[in-house]
Amino acid sequence: MNSSDVEELTLMDRGDIFFLYSDGAYDGSDEQSRLQIEQVMRDHKDEPAKEICNAVLEYAVKQDDYLQQINEADRIDDKTVFIIKRT
Repeated sequence: MNSSDVEELTLMDRGDIFFLYSDGAYDGSDEQSRLQIEQVMRDHKDEPAKEICNAVLEYAVKQDDYLQQINEADRIDDKTVFIIKRT
């Protein structure tokens, strides 16, 4: 591979979504939470990137409410969600 080959690479195809998040949005410790955040992504995949971010953050804040209810507020952390969507 040489430098001219880089122009030929396709990193994302139309409709692909690149999703980065901090552990405050999802910390990776719970299979059920992973399934739920995946469902949020599926439910909003056709929306603009900003709306997907908002939906994921809204989900994460609802999880914080739940953690407070079960007296595990110490697990609440700051949230960062970053979406790149190729249209």
